[in-house]
Amino acid sequence: MKRSVLTVVWQICRRELSSYYQSALAWFILSISFSLAFLWGYAYIRHESTSFVALQRIFYMLSGTTMITGVLISMRLIAEEKMQGTIELLFTSPINEAQLVLGKFSAAVIFLLVQAVVTLPIPLLVVIFGGSNLGHVVAGMVGVLLIGAATAAMGTFYSALTKIQLLAALMTAANLIFFLLLGFFSPYIDQPLKSVLREFSFYVHFMDFEKGVISLKHIVFYLSVVVFYLYAASLALAARRWR
Repeated sequence: MKRSVLTVVWQICRRELSSYYQSALAWFILSISFSLAFLWGYAYIRHESTSFVALQRIFYMLSGTTMITGVLISMRLIAEEKMQGTIELLFTSPINEAQLVLGKFSAAVIFLLVQAVVTLPIPLLVVIFGGSNLGHVVAGMVGVLLIGAATAAMGTFYSALTKIQLLAALMTAANLIFFLLLGFFSPYIDQPLKSVLREFSFYVHFMDFEKGVISLKHIVFYLSVVVFYLYAASLALAARRWR
């Protein structure tokens, strides 16, 4: 039974991945991501005082481009099925809501992994020519993938709420900006509310990763965000099925 569930999820994931690479958007995102990583990485390597700071800046930049990618690829995951009317066919098949959400989300995460691999040579150059630590690159990439996965999960939820892809992207971006601003405004807020807000900030939890530190606390935060939004997306689809 477990194997059949995984098979269904993989089939949905493979179908979604195939649609990615048949569209110009996927190739555009990958080319822009590499170009920006190369240009900014080159600038940081030349102008930052140490390779440690250069890597920190590079991963800060990569977190931003990854979040943007997460918004762009997740907005279509379920909204497109609604727009095309294929969501009704899926609902009449043996596929349940959780399998559909997991399959779609898995495809988004794999795409983010491909993007990470495409941009990986930039931080590796800092290690090769700047004498930085390879562990810093590993930690940074783990953080980039986690923040991207959390964004994609958020986008999956909003994509499940509407059939308009642009609206799903706008809602995801608004929610994402809210989480980011919690960290930026927290220094101006008194305790204990300051500490509470920082615990919900996407960027505060990324700061250690960009410095080359992997912390279980931050991993748990991003994974919790993923589970919450994917579960919410499943509930949204289940509500639609019974309407």
